[in-house]
Amino acid sequence: MKPKKVNADRVKLEKELREAVKDLDEKGLLFLLRQAHVLISNSRIDKINEHEQGPGHDGADDRLSSSPPKDPVSIEDPKNGKAIFLNLGPARKVLTPEEMKRLVRICYGAESKGEALRRLFTVLVRERKDILADARIGNPDNPLLDELFTVVRASYRLDYR
Repeated sequence: MKPKKVNADRVKLEKELREAVKDLDEKGLLFLLRQAHVLISNSRIDKINEHEQGPGHDGADDRLSSSPPKDPVSIEDPKNGKAIFLNLGPARKVLTPEEMKRLVRICYGAESKGEALRRLFTVLVRERKDILADARIGNPDNPLLDELFTVVRASYRLDYR
């Protein structure tokens, strides 16, 4: 059996990361760990997409594109106090009314749209990674998050429920 080829750049980066971790407090470590989870999830999604799209695909990362989303963003809220359905690109997810209230507060409470998008992304990373993974959202600049912001603001007022 052949020994695995060691990538010198990777070894160097791992060493630098181990050194940097020594200087982080618990909050910094938690942030770094969460970011690692997002990167791992995105990598898995990319591998699945490559497999599904076949060898003819050019490998461009659609999640990082600044082009408009291919799938619409919509919210189905029956106002019965139960589940709310969020259609976010290729994903259809269920939210509780409390989760929706949080998204509404973020969309209205931020100083700017850019800040709101960063907050939406951060909250979803922390509490609903499944939404980001299924919608193939890898960063706060994704057009689907921008569209989510617009749809939330068009569908809800700050005093929602």
